[in-house]
Amino acid sequence: MKRPRIEIRAKHIPAPLVRFLKDTYKPENVIVSDEDVAVPFEESEWFKSLETTPAEMIVANRDLRNWSQVTLAEKLGIQVQNLCAMENGRRTVSRKMAVKLGKIFGTDPAAFFDFGK
Repeated sequence: MKRPRIEIRAKHIPAPLVRFLKDTYKPENVIVSDEDVAVPFEESEWFKSLETTPAEMIVANRDLRNWSQVTLAEKLGIQVQNLCAMENGRRTVSRKMAVKLGKIFGTDPAAFFDFGK
């Protein structure tokens, strides 16, 4: 089965994101373009087809920014233990916390909330 290639189009693409994608999906599957037309990855069909948990999304967004749990916990105004529990799926992410995470990461809060619960 063929894997679809990943194409990123943006004026500035953070180097850690490009490295992550190339490490995860092989360099030949990742094309980086600086064209003006871009779709936020959260709105892409590829992203919508992923079955990720809110916990995985927190870890991925934190890692993408090279933030420690301490740094993110401080930004959220919570204890590191609570963040650790959310990242390990032992604590659910409330709607209020999903909104905070969305603001801090600059992403859609829905990525951090499990609508099935």
